[in-house]
Amino acid sequence: MSAALHLTEVGPVERTAHRIGLALLRWSESRAARVHPGQRSATVAERTSARLAHEERDALEARHRHWDELTAATPRLR
Repeated sequence: MSAALHLTEVGPVERTAHRIGLALLRWSESRAARVHPGQRSATVAERTSARLAHEERDALEARHRHWDELTAATPRLR
């Protein structure tokens, strides 16, 4: 799906929104590209592995909470 408008259909509000959007995009890209001296930027592989490890820990903790809720709701048999 394309959200492109023909040039004849673009008004001042759309032009302003487009300029602001482009300015924010450029600012975001320049900010992301900045590297402070003395800091080593993490590689993509390091960030990906860290994110996956974090998601794995969260999933395991959620499963443990779910199991604890199930055992708390189950009556004890003797």
